[in-house]
Amino acid sequence: MSKRLTILSLGVAVCVSLSGCGSIGKIAEKVKEQTTQAKQESNQAQDTAKYNTYIALSNYLTQRLDKTFEMYFQEFGGEEEIRIRKNFTGFNTIPVLQGHKDDVDKALAFASKEPSYQAADESVKALAPKLKELMETTGEMQTYYQNKAHAEDEFAKGKELHKKLLVQFNEVSDLADKFFSDFAVITEQRKKEDLEELKKSDQLVRYHAMSIVNRAQDIQKAFDKAGVTDDNVLDFDANQYAELYKLLTEDIDKFTELSKDKERLKKEKVQIVPVFTDSIQRVKTAATDLMEILRTKDTTINSDTKGKVTTGGKNMPLKNFDKRVSAVVDSYNTMIGLSR
Repeated sequence: MSKRLTILSLGVAVCVSLSGCGSIGKIAEKVKEQTTQAKQESNQAQDTAKYNTYIALSNYLTQRLDKTFEMYFQEFGGEEEIRIRKNFTGFNTIPVLQGHKDDVDKALAFASKEPSYQAADESVKALAPKLKELMETTGEMQTYYQNKAHAEDEFAKGKELHKKLLVQFNEVSDLADKFFSDFAVITEQRKKEDLEELKKSDQLVRYHAMSIVNRAQDIQKAFDKAGVTDDNVLDFDANQYAELYKLLTEDIDKFTELSKDKERLKKEKVQIVPVFTDSIQRVKTAATDLMEILRTKDTTINSDTKGKVTTGGKNMPLKNFDKRVSAVVDSYNTMIGLSR
């Protein structure tokens, strides 16, 4: 809306100038400058809207949809034939809301609009229709179990829905991976440009806050690229991790130092939220655990359970780190949203 008001204001200014001035050449040049500025602002607004819509799509896939099917497959299994527990009483999961469907439609619409995101646009065009189909089937499955219909038909429809969901989920997973890969080209460039601009304009609190998010995600990507999970965590190169760990902790320490400077916070118009400062310390702790695990080859190290009575079970340092990174991202977005 603010961009539209800017354009309308420029239009009014042009009309006044044309009727009240005698230098036609200067007026024409001024009109050209204002028109160019308005067009640039409009293009920037369109780019921002498209980028944020793709980000929202990515977040839905990696957070809500992924969690939905993690819960589903834990309950019913990931094989073609559904697995039903003897003591099954019902199933609830994250609902598919109309707003989520609207977001997918919005992303699909942007895929045919400027600015072009090249391969990412094509991957959205391929993904969106299949995702909508999966969302519809997921909603049907949720209604089926919420209404306890499985008790009436002895899981007849539940078995059909399971096979359908499995096929659709696998198809969407492949298309989503392609989208993530293609969109990463755009996001990485955008992050680099944003960081350079923040540093150039001496907005160092914002700079280090954003860099913390990037550094933490760099660690995630490094483990993923190496094919390392909690099952083979010791296979990761300790020296490579030490470098990544150093960069992350340096940014956390610098942010912590700068965030105490009230004058700088006022200058940058940053509102530090406790949930962010807490989350970055938690991700630092999780990252330190990983460092110690790789250094000592002791996979039982876990600062969260140190000194506590536990029920045993396998230690999951990478899963714990991923959870901490997710909290950092969420709290960062909250902080930036409040600091505009």
